[in-house]
Amino acid sequence: MTDIVCNCPICSSALTPIQVAPCFDCGHAQRELEDWAHGKHEYRVYRIWGQDIVLCDFCDADFGSYFPDYWGLPEGPLPDYPLDLVSIVENPQLSQDGYCNQCQHRLAFLRFRQQAIDHNSA
Repeated sequence: MTDIVCNCPICSSALTPIQVAPCFDCGHAQRELEDWAHGKHEYRVYRIWGQDIVLCDFCDADFGSYFPDYWGLPEGPLPDYPLDLVSIVENPQLSQDGYCNQCQHRLAFLRFRQQAIDHNSA
């Protein structure tokens, strides 16, 4: 991990250091690590709710499947989330990140989610 964070920002569970692919959403999954090794995905940086998120070309298409309350928005039908393309990740690399067994996501995604909740509930 790039900085010392021991607990999940969502549930406060202890984080486990793991190797991850660039995608904030699925980069922790073994299947995504295998897909990265075979060059199966393109990764892009998007901006939404005032912050950046890196998504693979599967997760960007699937982003709209998250219920609004997951992001701190009012409950309702699935909206068309305004993902603005910032750039394509050139030469994507594996890195280290924390993983929350309770939330089942890596720290980069959990930080993004917590900031989205804070932004959207303000």
